[in-house]
Amino acid sequence: MFPDRSPLTGLPGNRSIAEYLNKHVISGEMTAVYVDIENFKPFNDHYGFALGDAVIRRLAMILSESVCEWFTGHIGGDDFICAGSGSDFFSAVEEARHRFRSIIPGFYTKRDRAQGGIEAFDRRGSYRFFPMLDVTVVPVEKDQSILSLEELAAAAGRKKKLLKGEQMVEPIYPVLDLAVRKGLPVQDMKALIESCGILREEKAVPVLSSILTEGFHWNLRKSAALALGHIGNTRCAELLLESLKDRNPHVRTRSVEGLVLALGSSSGPVIGPLSSDCSTWVRRAVFRGIGRSGWTEGANILEKAAVSHAHGRRVNTIEERRAALEGISMLGLSAEAELLFKLCGTPDYQPAEAAFEALCAVGTDMAADMILNGSQKLPAVLNTFEMSRKMLKALEELAVSSLEHEDTIVTAVRFFEGYPHKISSAAAAGLKKSLGSCYGELFRRVVMLLDKLGVGADRSCTARIASRLERGQRIGDDALCAFLGWISRRGGVSAGALLKSYLRTGRRPVAAAAAMATGVLVKRGLDDNTSSFNYSDHSDGGRQ
Repeated sequence: MFPDRSPLTGLPGNRSIAEYLNKHVISGEMTAVYVDIENFKPFNDHYGFALGDAVIRRLAMILSESVCEWFTGHIGGDDFICAGSGSDFFSAVEEARHRFRSIIPGFYTKRDRAQGGIEAFDRRGSYRFFPMLDVTVVPVEKDQSILSLEELAAAAGRKKKLLKGEQMVEPIYPVLDLAVRKGLPVQDMKALIESCGILREEKAVPVLSSILTEGFHWNLRKSAALALGHIGNTRCAELLLESLKDRNPHVRTRSVEGLVLALGSSSGPVIGPLSSDCSTWVRRAVFRGIGRSGWTEGANILEKAAVSHAHGRRVNTIEERRAALEGISMLGLSAEAELLFKLCGTPDYQPAEAAFEALCAVGTDMAADMILNGSQKLPAVLNTFEMSRKMLKALEELAVSSLEHEDTIVTAVRFFEGYPHKISSAAAAGLKKSLGSCYGELFRRVVMLLDKLGVGADRSCTARIASRLERGQRIGDDALCAFLGWISRRGGVSAGALLKSYLRTGRRPVAAAAAMATGVLVKRGLDDNTSSFNYSDHSDGGRQ
């Protein structure tokens, strides 16, 4: 009856499944039930493929026996699908689930049965506990919105995430359509409109179009313009081009921002003419948009704005210059360094700090000179691409000293993350030493940087971290696992250095990462060393 069958389970395969569902489920005659095994991947990794395949075959057998009067197919891996109708069908599926739960402990070792599951690494590399295998059952009934097998599978996926307690995304555009007809408070409506944009719901475009063009309040129109920019298809770009003529400056401002999102690099020539718009808000959006779009031909517009006096209040001049300087920063053209250097040295120029930040963003030796002879402090963003070796070495020395201070360590790490040459031994030592004061994500970043630079660990490094752990400092399990992963890849210490404070820690994820590092270090040592060792009782009087 079914031409294709799974070689593992003997159940109908994907072609037969598709034909059956199209005939019986999409028509609304039957209900599909997706079945998969929870926590199967870590089980399979932990116990091996042979036992994993045995579990899959056992579930296939249970489904075939319990749901024998209806359809059961094997999608692949631990994913199955059943189709049927009536209360007896659902009772049969539930019976299969209970039967699977009753036999699954037999696939675990005695120790794992006692603790109710296994400890293993998850998809993100974190070591954690996984309960015993179970079955997730997801019924998906045909409704008016499901017109194809693909939509049926998508509906099942959303429902499965909901049943497993995971965050899921339901389409928002039907809610937006309803809200437009019934009405909402303005802030709630704006939030809903912009959510459709962030989720890039193309089916929301007709509703957003009506909000933008049919006389809604300007506060809602500007949110619609931004949402259309996020969605960014051809129709969105057409609507945004029209809304550049909107009578309200805030709508025009959001339309400029939306066009940059929608058109990217081709938006520059479109928004450029609005640099002379009567509204300061629109002009500021244009200056930043030129930078974000990467339209280098617009650099002359930004240069002019950076030194001009705007109409109206003094704050307009300062903020328009700031927007122009941010645009120059984003373009990153080294040719702008001379102008920016001049502005930094101009008495009473405002905003001076923005001119300095822009100079650092475009780089060149002029930026390095101003840092070394002026602030003596590394900026948050520094373009080192066109700097001379001499200046880079001087900045490297400044970065090394910055690693020693809590308020400058982040910018120093960022400097080394973008450093284009091999770092000095002093810099490598400084980065390793900084691990003695970092926590959490910053600690992990330093470790990943050392790994990327090819720098190995040493005993003082592992001892420094061990001392912190012994004093009760909480560096973070993920950070420590990254640290131990770096040691396993780059070496520099013996496995024994991990024994006391890492392998014997009470934190299971850290101990597991240390165990894996130990295996790698010992294997590497054995491959490189042909010496033999004496393990008799009198060979070592010490205890560790």
